[in-house]
Amino acid sequence: MAVIYKDGGRVKESGGAARGGFTVRGGLYLTGLALLAGLSYSLLRWVESSLREPVPVESREPVLVIQRFRAVRMTVAGLPEYVVEAPLLKQLPGQLGTQVEQPQMDWYQPDGQTREWRLRSEQGWIAPNQERIRLEGEVVMIRTAESGQPPVTLTTRDVLVRPDSRYAETAAPTRAVTPGGELRAVGVRAYLDQERLELLSEVRGVYESPKP
Repeated sequence: MAVIYKDGGRVKESGGAARGGFTVRGGLYLTGLALLAGLSYSLLRWVESSLREPVPVESREPVLVIQRFRAVRMTVAGLPEYVVEAPLLKQLPGQLGTQVEQPQMDWYQPDGQTREWRLRSEQGWIAPNQERIRLEGEVVMIRTAESGQPPVTLTTRDVLVRPDSRYAETAAPTRAVTPGGELRAVGVRAYLDQERLELLSEVRGVYESPKP
C-alpha cells in the first residue's frame, strides 16, 4: 500500500507492494521477457528452416537416348523369342523405366524364324525389370496366315504386355477382324502362347459364312 505525505510543501510517495507480491513495473518486465523469448525461438526456427537444404526433385531427363533401337530376347536354345524395335528410345533415371516411340514387337514361334504376332503402338513404356511393357495410344495386334493359325487383326488402345508369359490385356474397346467376320468387345485378354482370346464384355459380332 502507498502512503502520500507532504514535507516542506513537496509531495512524496512512500511504500510499495505488499510483501510476497509484484509491482506493476515488475510484472510488465517479466511479460516483456517472456514475449521476447517466444519471438526469439520463433525467429530461430524460421532461420533454421530457411537454411535447411531443399529436398531435391527427381529429374525426369533421360540418361540415355538411342535412335533406331532394336532388342532381341533369345530362348535357352539361342533362338529369337521376341524382338522390340523403335525409332527412338529414352531411358529415364532411377526406377522410372524407359520410354519408346512407335514401338513394334514381333513374337516368334519356337523355330525362331516364323513370326506369330506383331504388336505396334503410338507410344510405349518398359518397366525397369522388363517384366511389363505398356503399349500406349492406338494399338494394333496382327497374326498373319504364315503363322499357321487363322489370321486376325485386333485394334484397341493402351495394352499391358507381360513378355515372359506372352500375355496381353486391355480394358479399352477392341475390334477383332478375321476372314470369317468381325467381333467387337470392351476389354480383351490375349494368351498369345495358347492362341486364345477372351472378350470380356459387350461382345458383338458379325459372321460371314464361307462362300460355296
